[in-house]
Amino acid sequence: MENWNPLSLTPEIVTIVLVTIIIFTFFLIYFLKLKKVPVNQAPKGFVLIVQIYIQWVRLLVIDIMGKRSEKLTPFFIFLLSYLLCCNLIGILGFDYPTGSLTVTLSLGLVMFIGTFVIGFRYQKWSYLTRFCINYKNKKTGKHYPIMVNPLNVIEIIAPLISISFRLWGNIFAGGIIITLWYFMFGWLTSYIPVIGVLSLISGLSAPPIHGYFDIFVGCVQALVFTMLTMVYWNLAKEHGNHRVNDENIVDEKQLNSNIINK
Repeated sequence: MENWNPLSLTPEIVTIVLVTIIIFTFFLIYFLKLKKVPVNQAPKGFVLIVQIYIQWVRLLVIDIMGKRSEKLTPFFIFLLSYLLCCNLIGILGFDYPTGSLTVTLSLGLVMFIGTFVIGFRYQKWSYLTRFCINYKNKKTGKHYPIMVNPLNVIEIIAPLISISFRLWGNIFAGGIIITLWYFMFGWLTSYIPVIGVLSLISGLSAPPIHGYFDIFVGCVQALVFTMLTMVYWNLAKEHGNHRVNDENIVDEKQLNSNIINK
């Protein structure tokens, strides 16, 4: 901590800025090309590919969260695009931003805060009753919170930790495996005078490893993080339909009998 400088530029910060510039440039080119497409003409080439991507994310949002959540499509397009760029930029020799736990926890915090925003959006302050043991009045049919349920509090915090560590663990582990792979061939070739054969093996074996850990795992983890965010937000929206878990409801007679017995 003595040498820690919060204003120093780390490789991850530089890569994050680069990823932001790449995404901005990508969609700026799309916007400029889209303006040149006539209204009565079907798009093609670069514009068509981007529109297929946008439409695919839009249908994914509708399938998971419903038609009313279609307006969240731009956010999920940026989230998925950002994660894809962060996970794939390592192929160019840059550090993975998602290989830093700070970045993944920040993304998980966005999901965590968004869960509460959507919960309050659909249920207002009654959303907090899902974290409590509730008393049900049979005459009015209303639920009244009695005390905080620790299990439900853990339930809402657990996704923040799991979704962040899942993304960070996969990307960080993939980077370590690729680095160890190169170091292994470097160590082997240091003991052999003729290194042409081993260098050839290293060059031929590296592309499949990069293809799996950088491209395949990177794309899968970006999609998993995005879809889990949709699922968690949809669950918060469903809780907003004025429903309370049956496990958290205390019947009026049961409550009165417990008070009398005590």
